[in-house]
This record gives sequence, structure tokens and C-alpha cells, in this order.
Amino acid sequence: MAMLLADSNALGNPQLKTYLAASRDHNIALSDLTLVEMRKEHAITNSRMSLRIASQFPSQVFVLKRAHEILELNMSASADVNALFDYVAGVELNQDMLDLSTVPVPERLKVRMAALEPEAANVVAELGKQMHDLEEALVDITKEFKPDQVKQLRTGRDVTEDTRQTLFRLLKETTARFFIDNQQPLNRKSISLTEARGMFAFRYSLCMMIYYILWVQNGRQVGRPEHLRVNDVIDMQLATVGTYFNGVLSTDKLVWNTSHAVRAVLRQFGAFVGEDWVLPESLAAH
Repeated sequence: MAMLLADSNALGNPQLKTYLAASRDHNIALSDLTLVEMRKEHAITNSRMSLRIASQFPSQVFVLKRAHEILELNMSASADVNALFDYVAGVELNQDMLDLSTVPVPERLKVRMAALEPEAANVVAELGKQMHDLEEALVDITKEFKPDQVKQLRTGRDVTEDTRQTLFRLLKETTARFFIDNQQPLNRKSISLTEARGMFAFRYSLCMMIYYILWVQNGRQVGRPEHLRVNDVIDMQLATVGTYFNGVLSTDKLVWNTSHAVRAVLRQFGAFVGEDWVLPESLAAH
């Protein structure tokens, strides 16, 4: 079975239908933030557009729990990953997809979306504030790596012990920040690498750090508009959870490259990472 995390761009890509139609064992998972993104304004219209392909394969679409619900879960093996799914939200999404295809739109959906839209807008606004501070910290952090260390992190190959130690030290700082931003107390004085490497917060910090290393390496500038910073948060949470599964479906090259590099670095740490999904020949022909 293949489980890929799909971002908002992938949801509208015709190749998604090819992937889902090729086998009933081909599944996608949606982050709660991907759903928030489509509901933040004109919730019914945007949801209908975003889910038009996925709604044809309801049994192959899953929903993930919210970030604060999985912060301290330690995913050390494939048997642990079922804890990442919100099955109640999955049932609700299936009903939403059915209602979105109904004309006229059922009153139930109108009421539901009317409640979800302002809630989604508030979540997006809060993410923008959090990301502003985190961006500045990440830019400073990337300066601590030497050029050869940046290459190690960018490619995920031949990561030295010195690089691993520096990365772990910095990751502990950004992981702590992430816990605080999500209003979760740090109930421990210290955390070991063995424990941290399976945690969402640690992996998210790693994704953000490598994302910004790649960002700076490509000559891009910081101080991005708020809506783009929010996109960063959503994309990196997707890439993070994707490490527990078979990868990320995204048309954004930087997101895909970040996901690829993070999976490789995590393996260097000896962490559990889902088996990489390889495009079957039958799909490659398309």
C-alpha cells in the first residue's frame, strides 16, 4: 500500500487521478492545514475545486490529526503511524465531498462551512505571526553551518558526526520554540536523540531548517509576504508527516527537494522513515 501526503497544488493536478485510479492501494493523506487553506475564504467554492479529483476516490483519502495532537508521539516503526490519522475527520470529509457534488448544496454543508470559514481564517492569521519570528531564527541558524555542511544537509549524503551534533543542538532550540508556539509545555529537562528523532516537532524543525538552507542556497530572500510564510508552514508540516509515510505529492520543486533531503538526513540519524514511493512503470508511461 502507498500513502502519500498531498498538498493543495497536487490536489488539482490531473496526475493525482492517474495515481489514485491505478490501484485501490494508492492513498493520499491530507493535513488539517491543507483543509484549512481551502476553507479560509469562499469555503464551499474552494473546497469543491480542491477536492474535485479526491472526491472520486473517497475510500482512498485520509485526514491527519492536528499538529498539537501529535507533537509528542514517538513514531519509531510503521506500526505507530496509524496514530497520526483522524478517522472522525475522515468520515466528515467524505460527507463533505459527497455534499459538494450535490446540487443544490445541502443546508447541512452551508451551515458547516459557515462555521469553518472564520475558524480557518483565524488559524491562517495565527500561523503568519508564528512564522515571522521563526523565519528570523532560522536565517540566523543557517549561518552556523559551513559550506561543506550545507552541502551535506542539502543532499542528505555523507553527513558527518560534527554536522549531526551541530544540527541536533540547533534542532533542540527550534523544537522547543515549536512546542511553545503550540502552547504545549516542555515537560522534560532534556531529550535524547533516540527519543527526539521520532517526534513530529523535531522532524518539523528539521524540515524548516533544511527548507531555509535550500531557500538561501537558491538565492532567495527572506522577509516574504505573510501569505507565503503561511504556505511555508503548511508545506513543511506536510513534508514532516510525509517522512512517516511514502513521501509527498507536490508540484513545488522546493517542497519536494526538502522532503527528499529530510528523509535522507533522518535515515542518517537512524530514524524510522517510510519506504520511498517509486513511480511504477505503468504510471511512468502516462
